[in-house]
Parts: sequence; structure tokens; C-alpha cells
Amino acid sequence: MIPATHSGFLWTLLPALFFNLRTAAAPTDGTPSAASFYVPQLPDLHQNDSNPLHIYAGHLPSDPDAVDAPATQLTAHLYFVLIKARRTADKERILFWFNGGPGCSSFDGLMMEVGPWRVDGKGGLQRVEGGWEEYTTMVYIDQPAGTGFSYAPSNKYLHELPEASRHMLQFMKNFYDVFPEYRQMDTYLGGESYAGQYIPYFANAILDSDLNIPLRGAAIGNGWMDGMTQYPAYLDYAVKHGIVEENSEDYKRGKEATDQCMNKLKGYTDVYPVHDSFCEGLLGTVIEGKTQMMDGKLKCLNMYDVRLYDTSPECGMNWPPDLPAIYTYLRRKDVVRAIHATNAATQWDECRSKIHINFSTRHSNSSITVIPRVLERIPVMLFAGDQDFICNYMGIESMIQSMTWNGDTGLGTVQTQSWTVGGAPAGTWVSSRNLTYVKIFNASHMAGYDVPHVSHDMILRFMGVNFTALTDGSVRIPSAVGSDSKPLPALLDEEPAPTSPAKTPEQDKARWEAYYNAGSAALVLVLIAVAIGGFLWWRSRRNRLTGLPGSTDNDFTEEHIPLTQNGDSHDRQDDGYSQRKGKQRQRDFTPKEEIFRTIFFGAAFALSHVLQTVEPALPCTVSPLGLTGQALSLQNKALRARSSKKAGKSL
Repeated sequence: MIPATHSGFLWTLLPALFFNLRTAAAPTDGTPSAASFYVPQLPDLHQNDSNPLHIYAGHLPSDPDAVDAPATQLTAHLYFVLIKARRTADKERILFWFNGGPGCSSFDGLMMEVGPWRVDGKGGLQRVEGGWEEYTTMVYIDQPAGTGFSYAPSNKYLHELPEASRHMLQFMKNFYDVFPEYRQMDTYLGGESYAGQYIPYFANAILDSDLNIPLRGAAIGNGWMDGMTQYPAYLDYAVKHGIVEENSEDYKRGKEATDQCMNKLKGYTDVYPVHDSFCEGLLGTVIEGKTQMMDGKLKCLNMYDVRLYDTSPECGMNWPPDLPAIYTYLRRKDVVRAIHATNAATQWDECRSKIHINFSTRHSNSSITVIPRVLERIPVMLFAGDQDFICNYMGIESMIQSMTWNGDTGLGTVQTQSWTVGGAPAGTWVSSRNLTYVKIFNASHMAGYDVPHVSHDMILRFMGVNFTALTDGSVRIPSAVGSDSKPLPALLDEEPAPTSPAKTPEQDKARWEAYYNAGSAALVLVLIAVAIGGFLWWRSRRNRLTGLPGSTDNDFTEEHIPLTQNGDSHDRQDDGYSQRKGKQRQRDFTPKEEIFRTIFFGAAFALSHVLQTVEPALPCTVSPLGLTGQALSLQNKALRARSSKKAGKSL
């Protein structure tokens, strides 16, 4: 065993050894090594040292035209954080995550939705369960360039969705050059909000590219995909959920604004718009009547969670409450160094207005025009927290029912199923022709923030994880979609029987050699005991038959034990009937018998001791005490039989 001090020293060397090994294997074509992205320690992250997170982070080029740029010119680089899967599932999977905006950092997803930690309120981070990295390697990407820790020259900010798709393809090519082990891994795209525009475009671009990666699906949460159906859903949602009373002044004002918005959208002829500047004000108009003074401050309804209020005019931009602590943490110099973000041009911002303004998508068709093409090739899941207002579930349902894909319009004649997690209602679930729609109960715009275990169960089901292959972790949380219940591992129903550690072939060989040696030694002892006992028995018979000294009257009397003798009758009765009653008094032996008895007993005890040394945990049938007791019993029987034979002859 290595002393604790030496052991600790060796452990401190492991990261350096790992780094050097990976660096030595780095590509020689200018591609950075994976080791250069490794994050050995995240400041003030309180985690389980027995199951630590494995994190990689940094910048990779994303400009497909960078090869033609002068060497001194700054080019676009996207920032990413990769967290390797903590547990082994039925197969390896990787999911690329995007947040929305446009211009909002995917640290939202990492630190508040589907990641492995949250701020702890003390300046650091605490590990939490429910993160998607439990069984899936997660890659969080700040894009378009200029978002979060990503950077680009200000004259190179992106404006359209096809541009962003080209940058994403270039990023992924560089990513797989650094991490080739993920190229053949089942791949998924995921995100929320404005990622409802990104993800269909990115998926379509990947499927049309020469990346040759196994893209298996895409998941979009509370996504913005179709203004034609989602803008009018503001008023529909407000009425259904009691935010606005039908036929009230607030309703009439909202209805008028909605009609004007729809007329604006119908006026587009050259493009199917992603959004419209007039329609962007519709949300505020519909909920205007909910603005009021509260606690001495003017507050309005939180557009991301209608159960809450926020200061006006932010109306949700200050939510979630974790944001101030996240800003403080991600702006710490030691954190920026640790996560290899020092090349970022500015400090971290959750959502950067310059990127939002530049990414206007004036000439991009909305992703609703792309989704049907994606559905022809891979499954897509749309999920929505039912407490979100800005991208509410009613607008998504309206979009689905009006969308045509895979030969039909809408979901068709399929049944919506109930979905439970942990024995409680989690939402509803429906699938049709490669499209899955999930409504999540009691969840906001950021579903993972409110119900992390529910959203995790959802993504595992969508990816088709074989639950029977999992034995630990969130698989222990029961869930069901309709009659399809998650199979629980056996360890939940019964305590596993303790098992002995597996032995190596060398250990098995040594064990059998020990048995062989012990058996040989025991056999020798037994043969010696038999030889000595036989010699003494032969000598005693010879003395008795030839009348040599050594055969006294006392010896003769002791060995004959007359059955009809009157003297000492009590002892004879005990000796004659003790075995049948299960009790036995100790009897006296002659010196010759005592020698025989001692030798026999010693041989048996030696055998049991050797066996006990070889295998301490022998079955009870061959326990040392059992062997000794059985040997002693056989020896006593032999002596009694010999005495009985002598007595019979004398009679």
C-alpha cells in the first residue's frame, strides 16, 4: 500500500501526466490538442471527488472564409463548454445545446437549465442532479459569434440564419478535428427559445453536409418557429389562463393589435418572416393591463413565467433570480482563466444587444419552412413549459396543427398520452410521423430550471435510451408515458446479495495450489497417525498373546469390560446408552488408547488448521470445528468397537 503522503503526491501528478500524454499525441497540422481545452478544476465548484466532472472549454474557429483572411486579421471564434457523460448508458451519445436571443449565451442552459451545477449563493457553484450530462456528453455553444464568450470583429457579426449555419458547420468540423472520438457517436441538437430558428437550420445543414456524423434527432423547448401562429397565441393564452378577461377593454385592445399584426405578416411576399417589428410589441400590449404598483415599484407580468412579476419595463429580463450571481462568477478573472475564455473581447453578458440587433434575419425564411424537411430524415421533439408566455404552448400547438409534413397536415388521429415522473403528473405526450410534442406541467420558458428531473426523463425517452441497461442514477425515478412505464432496476426492489470480489486467474491458480499443498500435508499427517496407531495396536496384541510384560491385570480388566459385571454398574450404563440419548460422559482410556487418541486428534486438528489458513470462509460442512468434531467422533467409535470386540472374545 502506498503511504498517504506519497499517494497524494502521485495524484497531484496525474493531471500533468494526462496533459503531457495528450499533448504528445496532438495533431501536427496546427489543430490544437484536446488537452489544451481540459479544465482540471473549476473555481469554487463543490462536487463529489469520487465522481468528478470532466470538463473541456475554449474557442474554436467558425468562419468558413478564414482561410482567405490575412494572418493578422481577427476572425470569428465560437466558445464552447463540453462536459462528458458521468454515467454509462446503453450507448454513447452527444448533444449540442443552444440558447436563444438571438445573442443569448448558452451558459443559461449550462448554469440554470440542463447543466450539472447551480450557483450556491456564496460565490461558488454546487452540483445538482437532473443534468442532462448524466448519461449524455453535453456541448454548450455560444453563438452567433459575439455571443457570450464568443468573439468576432464587429464588421463580421452575422445577420442571417444560413450564415449562422455555415459558421456552425465550420465549428463542428474543427470540433471533430480536436475530438475525433465523438464523430461516430449518436448526435443530437437541443436548445430553447430562439434556438427554434437555429436548430432546424443547423440540422438541415448538417444532414446536407459532408460531416458524415450520425445525427439522430433534434429537441426544441419553448421555441420560436412560426410568427404566423405564435403571435396570435398571445391573446389566446391570456384569455384561457385568466390573464385577460374576454370582451374586456384589455381584450379589445389586444385583439385589435393582433389583427394588425396578422395583416402585417400577410403582406410579406418574398420571405416567410421570422419576426416583424410591429408584432414584437404585441406581447406587451396584451398584458398591459397586468402592470401595477407592487411594494412601491411598478411591476409587470413575467413573460417567461406567468406565475411571477418583474419590475417594469423588464417584465422578466431580470429572471431567473440566479442571474446576478452568475454574472459575478463568470466575470471573475480566475474563472475566466480556468475555462480558457481569456481571448474573449469583452466580459460575459447573458444577452448581448449588439448581436441581437445585427442578427436581423430580414432575408431568412422562418424555420417553420425548414422543419418539414428535417422531419423527413430525423425525429424532432417540440416541448413547452405550460407557464411560459413569450413562446407559449398554445402557439406551438397551433403551429403543429397547421404544419404539413411527411404526407399529412397536423398530428392526425393520434392519442395524447399522460406522462408521469416520480408518481406525479408531468405533462402530456403525443407523437406522429417523426414529430413528438410534449407539454410540461408547472414549467416556465426554461423548463429545466423548474423541473430538472422531468426534463431529463423527457430527453432520455426521446433519445430512446434503453432503461433496462441502466442500474443507477435518475433511472431510479419512476416514470411512464401512457402504459409505457420505465422499467426499474432490480436493486430498487430488493437488496442485492453481497458478492465476493472476482478473482484473477493468478489468484485462482494460487488458491488451488494451496489446496493441493494442504491436502498433501494433511495426508502425510494422517498416514503417520495411522502407522503409529497401528504399531501400538499390534504391540499391545502381541504383548497380550505372548504374555510379555506390559499386559497387566489392570489392563486386561480395563479392556474386557464384562457386560454382566456387578461392580461399577453406573459407569457401564452410561457408556452403553449414551449415544442413543444424545449425551455422552467422558470415559477413561488406557495409556495405549490415549496415545492413539492424541495422535488421531492432532492429525485432524492439523488438517483443519491448514484448511482454515487456505480458505478462511469455508462452507459450514467443512469448517475446522466440524472436521475436528467428526474426527473425534470417528476415533471414539473405533475405540469402542475395538473394546467391544475384545470383550466379546473374552466371553
